[in-house]
Amino acid sequence: KDATLTNSAAMSLNEICELGVIGLTSLGQSLAAHHAIKKRRVCVYDYDDPSFAPQVIKEFRTSIEQDDDINDEDDPALNTTRPSRCMVPSNSIKEFATIISTPRKIIIFGTHEDDKKFDDIWNELRVNLTRGDMVLRWGEEEGTILTHPSDQNNLQFYTESIVGNLSKLQAEPLGISLLEMVKLEQDRAAIIRESDIQDTFVVGGPEDAYNQLSLYVSPFALIGHVGSSAACAHYARMVQRAVEFGMAQCLAEGCDLLKKAALYENQDVGRTLTKWQEGGMISSYLVEISSKIYYKRDGITKKGHVIDHIVDSIDLNGSDTWFSLEATKLGVPAPTITAALEARFLSNMKEERVDASSILGAPEGADTPSVMKDQISEDLQGAIYSAWTCVVAEGLSIFVAAAEVGRWEVNLVECLRLWNLPSSFLNSDMLDKMHSALAESQGNMQHVLLLPSISAQLQATHMSWRRIVTLCFASAIPCPCLGASLTYYDSYRSKILPSGLIRAQRDFFGGYGYNRFNEEGWYTSCWVQEHTDGLKRATKKLEKGANDEPKKKKKKKTK
Repeated sequence: KDATLTNSAAMSLNEICELGVIGLTSLGQSLAAHHAIKKRRVCVYDYDDPSFAPQVIKEFRTSIEQDDDINDEDDPALNTTRPSRCMVPSNSIKEFATIISTPRKIIIFGTHEDDKKFDDIWNELRVNLTRGDMVLRWGEEEGTILTHPSDQNNLQFYTESIVGNLSKLQAEPLGISLLEMVKLEQDRAAIIRESDIQDTFVVGGPEDAYNQLSLYVSPFALIGHVGSSAACAHYARMVQRAVEFGMAQCLAEGCDLLKKAALYENQDVGRTLTKWQEGGMISSYLVEISSKIYYKRDGITKKGHVIDHIVDSIDLNGSDTWFSLEATKLGVPAPTITAALEARFLSNMKEERVDASSILGAPEGADTPSVMKDQISEDLQGAIYSAWTCVVAEGLSIFVAAAEVGRWEVNLVECLRLWNLPSSFLNSDMLDKMHSALAESQGNMQHVLLLPSISAQLQATHMSWRRIVTLCFASAIPCPCLGASLTYYDSYRSKILPSGLIRAQRDFFGGYGYNRFNEEGWYTSCWVQEHTDGLKRATKKLEKGANDEPKKKKKKKTK
């Protein structure tokens, strides 16, 4: 036997554990205790303080032994299956790996935002693992209420995911499955109101390993498998963040239109949003909270509403610009989400905007269109619904393109399901319909705008969309996302785009050439006489060069 084995972890077949837990955080202890009570043998190890594991087990046994219905003397053969004996301590990672049955199932706690610690644990652990073993890194363990803007940048770029990198470089070649959980944000009011609400995580890694580990994880978290690589979990979270800002910007533009074109007061906007929430096509978490925002009176100045006192500029961080850069890198159009980003850029130009407002003119009086308020309200729902659909479509398109480059297998249906949970920022009837449409297509990777139910809905709302964008333009009311989404929609459905003129212009300017419909080869045109003359001179020069034979050198005679 290994000299490091403790007496309580003797290597009899009856005492081999089916699950391993590294990191005895509060959640790590709870998970281990839960499965021990279910008579699943769990080996526990604390990397920070190996002596802590026996203490945890002692406290667990003290709390559980009074519920055991088998005494040591009654049936010694069954002693090891008592819940109080189903949690086994380990003094080292080597011992830990020896006690767990193969293929090993291991969950690591306490390394969120501490990549070095995870790397240290992995380096010790991997030399003791064998093909088929699976290791899951748990994500954020305790929810926090943000109190400062700097707290908002809690995303990690998928390229920086240590689990994704280690999986590709070290785990996969050894036949070991390395998975990661990434926590999704939830409504803080729901967390406070429902103290037992479960955290939600997207999980990335091999699907077979996920299916085996989910048994142990699901009692403590709502989880969903979004892709075959650990990097997929980070990617899904970052796409979700971009979609959140895109949808929020669309709704903000709509509310701005109600105030500036329909001349609604804050209470009127709040009532309209409440009406939409109770039976409109854009019923959602965003509409619900926005209605409450427009009703909220300002308690500091005692004048007006809070919304009128909030500075209209938004700070940015690296994760906010990531999506547009990623879209550019992958060559995938994402104009609506990019417009939301550019709207934030413009929001930060507060002083310049104030100066420009007194210099640059806008239509007034008779120059502005006259539209009935009820018509604006009715059309606006359709416009926002359509724009939201395009925002989600752009996000999923980026994910699909990245999957092709990274050779990932991604589950878009699970992404939409998790994004649409009741406590999610994106929870909406629209996303629910999109999830159903994608599920019915069995996760078909075609563009979601082409799914029958989605395309039918856009056909029903696109005229409302056009009227709203036209009204915004005619009234000098900015609508970057509503306008960009409509342009995206019309461009995507266009059989012919004006790009041919641009190619002709470049060929006219520099002879860059072009290809033609239904014809092979590369062409260039002589657009004017000078081009023809230039071609003739070039041809003559080539012919002359071909006809001029180099003079033969005379050989020197040797004496």
